[in-house]
Amino acid sequence: MAARMMLCAVAVLLASPLTAASLPDPTALPNSLSSAPAGAVPEEAGLAWVRVDGPRSIAWYGGTTVKVGDSVVGGRVVAIREDHIVISGKDGRRTVYLLDRSIAPQSRTRPPAR
Repeated sequence: MAARMMLCAVAVLLASPLTAASLPDPTALPNSLSSAPAGAVPEEAGLAWVRVDGPRSIAWYGGTTVKVGDSVVGGRVVAIREDHIVISGKDGRRTVYLLDRSIAPQSRTRPPAR
């Protein structure tokens, strides 16, 4: 009797990973949102944040960090400012501003000491 129960328990434990593999991923996006419709034009890469630190300035553009001189879609990063980056390419220069326009550049001057 105990051997039969043990065999059933082992069978249940071995079968559960097989059934879990057939279940849909609860964290996956629905198909209607996960793939772009046919003929859709991809969105321009956005600028999420910048960190201005002289020659070590970096920015998050198009899903990766970039610095001055890095190649990006459409050209090369030529400047990183407090609220935008400048990209120079074969079509000329263009400025890409932060996605959230409510983020205002902070002043570098300190308030007077009291």
